Amino acid sequence: MVAVLVVGGLVANVINQRAHSSDPVAEPDAVRVENAILFLVDDMSDFSCAEADLYLPKSSKWLRQQGTCFESATTATPVCCPARAQIQTGQLSHNNRVVSQIAAKSLDVRDTVQHDLALLGIDTYGIGKNLNGIDASEYYGVNGRDNGFAHFNFWNSYKGPAGAFKLYDDLGRRYTPTDGLSTTETNGAYLDAYLDDKLESGDPFFVYDAFVAPHKQGIGGDVSDLPPPSVNHADDPVPPFRFAPEGFDGDKLKIFRGARFPRSYYERLFTAKVRALYDVDDQMAATFQRLEDAGALDETAVIFTSDNGYTDRGQVNWEGKSIPYPAATNIPMLAWFPGRPPAVEKKPVSLIDIAPTLYDVFGVIPGHVVDGHSLLSDHRRELVYGEFYNESSGLARRESGPLASNLRSWRLIKRGRQAYVEWYGNGGVVVFREFYEDALMKKNLLSPAHARDRPPHETLRTFRLLLDQYGTCQGTEEQGSPNPCP
Repeated sequence: MVAVLVVGGLVANVINQRAHSSDPVAEPDAVRVENAILFLVDDMSDFSCAEADLYLPKSSKWLRQQGTCFESATTATPVCCPARAQIQTGQLSHNNRVVSQIAAKSLDVRDTVQHDLALLGIDTYGIGKNLNGIDASEYYGVNGRDNGFAHFNFWNSYKGPAGAFKLYDDLGRRYTPTDGLSTTETNGAYLDAYLDDKLESGDPFFVYDAFVAPHKQGIGGDVSDLPPPSVNHADDPVPPFRFAPEGFDGDKLKIFRGARFPRSYYERLFTAKVRALYDVDDQMAATFQRLEDAGALDETAVIFTSDNGYTDRGQVNWEGKSIPYPAATNIPMLAWFPGRPPAVEKKPVSLIDIAPTLYDVFGVIPGHVVDGHSLLSDHRRELVYGEFYNESSGLARRESGPLASNLRSWRLIKRGRQAYVEWYGNGGVVVFREFYEDALMKKNLLSPAHARDRPPHETLRTFRLLLDQYGTCQGTEEQGSPNPCP
């Protein structure tokens, strides 16, 4: 059955997936690892594989030098809650229904990888930040909301320093921890305690370790809003800062015209985020070393990524996310897969590929239709699809800022260096179009300012048809889907 969902004026056809397999089946002799850990950071801008050692100076020893770095990783919806739902389900937003920050309760936990792994006796543990739109307190207590994880320690906070955030006890009561740890260190402490138990027992496990860092502490241009690094990294040098304002901006929507902040602010933001990432790097490196010392690294897959990028260098005269341009949609992604030689993989991959990868490495058949492909497969994505649904809620303003909450809905299709974007008004009416042939999507060839470079009509027609096709795609060609996702 097809349900029609209207979000912010954009009509999306959403497949009503009520048919679930409640008993996923493990393929005989297909299990490649015993354990997996996903390290997820919040709002981290992309960096190249060549720069990975600079951004992850300690964990890069395993993730880049001995692992696989995915040069062309993207998120289909560059905003926290929908992106995290895509990670957990392997589905695009129009299929898992989590189309906005406040739509988290639309997620069916039976469609998540943690649910399917738990059914097969693999212990699952969630730490840190889960889905916006659900207060973490709702997960606790006798009648707590199911999140699919067998065990969890989730909390809602963007305040990182010790004493500035609250955790929850088993009854869902909030309290301020007095152990002197930051949120990043708290993630590490929870994971350490969990691994102490699991590495001793030898039981298989999957950990979803979601850090708040390097998310900003607030929305605005004040220094106090910047993510604070620990004292260990407060003065550490960072990679070179490259200021990247749009320059000519008359070919985009008015909301992107005019720089929001001066170069000095963006440089402070970039520096603060990188130093906050160094704290995460410390925790990841300690985990790798713990696994190696215990003799468990060669049976554990580890993935590092971010829920979305962030325009922290003034790109497109914007500070934030939620936009269809590379600064927000491109993300870092690196992985350690036991027995796999070091590699830089240039094929386009996506957050929707993480759940299929976890199914792959554990040798498990998903209990629901997935839109992505395993990172270990030979699949090469020829097209990249993205979508964003307008949300002017208070949660969106607190998470993404006042301007982002006023963004129109959009959809994007990319093929090589070519990219086509449609922006929508009330009733799903197209109000603005863009077409690019440059990788950074700076020169909109559909603007009157670039009339001489306008693409042929047939090219535009092809991209419009592709956008309509993938706006309702579901599943993959391998699954026999009549309208597979790219």
